[in-house]
Amino acid sequence: MQASLEFLTFGRWFIPDLDHDAPTLDEKYAFVLNLFRSEERVRLRQFLDRALREASDATLERLWKETDADIYFFTAQDLRAFLAGARDRN
Repeated sequence: MQASLEFLTFGRWFIPDLDHDAPTLDEKYAFVLNLFRSEERVRLRQFLDRALREASDATLERLWKETDADIYFFTAQDLRAFLAGARDRN
């Protein structure tokens, strides 16, 4: 599975400075998702849905590493929960 451009862009917004503008996880989701145009949000949601259904834990972890995000997850289950939260708010 190849990461979509929208997924790569989504992940790259998760940097330490994001805490200043969006201290809670819900605020982070809202802040980052509001940066996307509606059609980009649809493509991101579609990619997240497909990745969560089809990708193995190892594949999801590899995809997340490709984003260069500064947010890390102790387990693949934590990553899945985070991505599901983004998908469900999108």
